[in-house]
Amino acid sequence: MWNGSIRLVRKENAVQDKDGFRKESRAYSESIPANFTDVTRNDEILASQKGYTADQNIEIMECNYSGERCLLDESTGIIYDVKRTFRKDKSMAIILTCERRQNGTV
Repeated sequence: MWNGSIRLVRKENAVQDKDGFRKESRAYSESIPANFTDVTRNDEILASQKGYTADQNIEIMECNYSGERCLLDESTGIIYDVKRTFRKDKSMAIILTCERRQNGTV
C-alpha cells in the first residue's frame, strides 16, 4: 500500500545569524510510511479557488498527523506545505493535499 515515506516538520525556527542572514532550523518526526497519489481535477479547482497550487496528495495514517503545516518527502528532499486535509469515511487514513515550496529542497 505504501509507495514512499515522509517526515513531518514538528518545529520550524527562523533566526538571523551574525551577518543578518536568515537561518532556518527544523525538527522532523520519525519516518512515516506514505502513499503518494496524483492530484485530481477537483483538487486543482479547489486549490485555484483558494489561491494555491495543489502539487501532491499524500496519504498517511491519521494517528501520525497532529496538524503539522509542512512535511519532507524523504526520497526527493522536497518540502511541501500542507494546504488541506481530508479523511475518508470509516478510514484510518488522512489525505494531505500539499503545495511544493518554492526552492523547497533541504
